[in-house]
Amino acid sequence: MFHTFGKGCGIIPCMKQKTVLVALKMAASAGQNKLAGIFRYLGERYQKDSPWDIHLVRTYVEFTREAVEAAIAKGTDGFILSIPGTHEAFAPLAEVATPTVVMDIPHATLERRSENFVAIFNSGEEIGVVAANYLMGQGVAREYAYLHPKEPTDWSKVRFEAFRNCLRDNGLWCVELSSPEQVARLKRPAAVFAANDDRAHDLIAYLEKRHIKVPKDIAVLGVDNDALICDNIRPRLSSVQPDFEGEGYRAAELLDAMMRGESPPEHAVKASVKTIVRRESTAELSHSGRLVQKALAYIDRHALEGIGVADVVAHLKCSRRLADLRFRELQHRSILQAIIERRMDEVRRRLRETRDKLSVIAEECGYPNVNYLANLFRRRYSMSMTDFRRAAGKSGSEPNRGQSPLF
Repeated sequence: MFHTFGKGCGIIPCMKQKTVLVALKMAASAGQNKLAGIFRYLGERYQKDSPWDIHLVRTYVEFTREAVEAAIAKGTDGFILSIPGTHEAFAPLAEVATPTVVMDIPHATLERRSENFVAIFNSGEEIGVVAANYLMGQGVAREYAYLHPKEPTDWSKVRFEAFRNCLRDNGLWCVELSSPEQVARLKRPAAVFAANDDRAHDLIAYLEKRHIKVPKDIAVLGVDNDALICDNIRPRLSSVQPDFEGEGYRAAELLDAMMRGESPPEHAVKASVKTIVRRESTAELSHSGRLVQKALAYIDRHALEGIGVADVVAHLKCSRRLADLRFRELQHRSILQAIIERRMDEVRRRLRETRDKLSVIAEECGYPNVNYLANLFRRRYSMSMTDFRRAAGKSGSEPNRGQSPLF
């Protein structure tokens, strides 16, 4: 548990401190990004003077019915909940009117709530369409398939139907599968959209045992962009990344409004897809795809060394105009933006997990001038690096001792 940002009066008039229980699965990147969105909202609206006193619950073990009942009894002002499989835990909230936002979890228990309740879900329809368009864009598959999770779920059905319908609208057929063994029987080359990263990970591991090459024989795409999964299997897993940070931001915004006595404009909110993170499991076979993959790999390896766009272009051995054009076409961002995002990911990690001086972090992340980095960081996250480190470290233990990162 921790308090965010401290107390005081800033550009927003001083407000009564509000106690907020935030339950997020912090072992996965989705939870970390949702918390980042919550912090971003508080930073933008209140800067260092947030009226929120956040109590963070990170695991299934902590998030119990008893814990929620105790929080209600203590007069907790608001709840943001996003730990799946915990229906029993938030059941007591069905009996009260405390402002509550749930993200990406079934909420049948709370359906009878007529006020102060909002459910936010990433859009299964958009995820399915984005995945279909991406895999079709590779232009090499003889057969397309969707792989469901081990246990049927409503959200997987929505993703499948959107994926299938988009393919059908383009004259292509989609096979609906329930096991990796069925995937191995597809006509090759094939393209498989897995329900989530866990399922995609299991599929790649199975195909490797069968000596089926990914992506040459079967391309595999997951959902959630969980770095612990995607970056720790070979080949690395491409994944649809829902806008989890945007979900967290919207959840904080809606809860804040409800705690001020305002009625939410809607009770069901669909969050959009942020991007597709392209890795080797769906390596593009077109010249443009190979060019972008080569650029991304170079940026991943060398961004912290102070490289610029000219270095990336020189590595690609093509014109800057062509490199920029292809990169924007497939990544929907510039080469410079990709470099900055890679560096900022590392800056945030080091602020969370180390006690290094800011000047050291700047130097080792490609910014010899710490003041330049400080200004860039503040513009990007609406808080200073010092405030970021303080907020991330107020969980009760040292941030560099191996606990799950907050962002």
